[in-house]
This record gives sequence, C-alpha cells and structure tokens, in this order.
Amino acid sequence: MGIFDVFKSKPEVKEIGNLNCINIGGKFDTGHKVDNKALFKYLNDHIKKKTIKKEFSIKIKEKIINENINEIDLNSVGKFYIPSNQIDDGEEKMMAFRIIEKTLFILNVYNNLEWWSKKIKFDGDVRSISIQILELDDYEYKLLQPYEKKIANGKAKNFYNSYLGLYKNLFEGLFLTDKRKKYPINSFVSLVGFKEA
Repeated sequence: MGIFDVFKSKPEVKEIGNLNCINIGGKFDTGHKVDNKALFKYLNDHIKKKTIKKEFSIKIKEKIINENINEIDLNSVGKFYIPSNQIDDGEEKMMAFRIIEKTLFILNVYNNLEWWSKKIKFDGDVRSISIQILELDDYEYKLLQPYEKKIANGKAKNFYNSYLGLYKNLFEGLFLTDKRKKYPINSFVSLVGFKEA
C-alpha cells in the first residue's frame, strides 16, 4: 500500500435495503388507477396505531454482490439483479428481470423516496414496487431465451451487457409487437416497501 492510497476513496455502495412490503394490488391499485387518498389514509392509520407490521405480506432482501450489482431476493419469485448505478439515480425507476418457465417477471423499484416522505408519516424510507408478469408465447420466448440464464447470475462477468441486451430486446422488440401494444402485460403485483431500520 502506497502512502497516498489512504486518500483514495472507495466507490459509493448504493442500496435499496431490505424491504417489508404491503400488497396494494386490487385493493388500492387497479392497474389503471391508484386510489392514493384511500391508500395514504390506510397506511397512516396503521402507522399511527403501530399495526403496520401486521400488514406486511412480502419480504424483499437485498445483498450487495459487488460495487456494480445488487441482488434482490423476492421470496415469492426468487433472485433478481439490479445494476447499482440505477439506484436513486434521478430516473423514475430501476428494473430487474427474471425468466422462469416461459414467464417474464419485470421487477420495478421506484426511486420515489421523497414523494412518499410527503404522503405518509413513517420514520424511514418507503418506495413503490411493482412486478409485471408476461406469459411468453413461443416467438417471445425465443426472442428472450438467449438472456434467460445470463440475467439469472449477477456475478457473471458480462452480466451488465446481458442486462442491456435484454432491455433492448424488450423495449425495442417485444413491446413493439401488435400483441404487446394491445396487452403489454398479463398481470401485475403492486407493493409499497418499507425499509428495515
């Protein structure tokens, strides 16, 4: 170690944290509209009564793989990998993908901590999360199959290139087909995530 190495800064590790989530799909989020007024009242009432923990139904665990990749373990679906440069980068959301048995899961984690801080009185970070589910036909699966195993391993040397390739195939290919223009997804899960202290 050289004398000046002590002045080198380590790269900033960005994280989402472990999240306890409440499923708001159907009750407050129809897929077309969110009843925010009722949702905020519901959440604030449970926070005030200190019963919010009883409403948690899904747990998201995060693990830092390296300075570039974070692993997001969604207990009901499995592991997703997010490039850490997307976390709270000023964009609307960060995305991760998983393909299981001809079904594509798109995990959207929204960079909306500040928005939530103005809506509910919770002492900690809160963010929106959604999972879009696409049941792939043979053509769609063939288009995405080359990425199926590559995006399932965040430790892979070329993971980021595979991630970008899949992203491009989705948004410059699959979602431009007549079928997906008409019906972009088959189903969804809508969550509110509360970061563990």
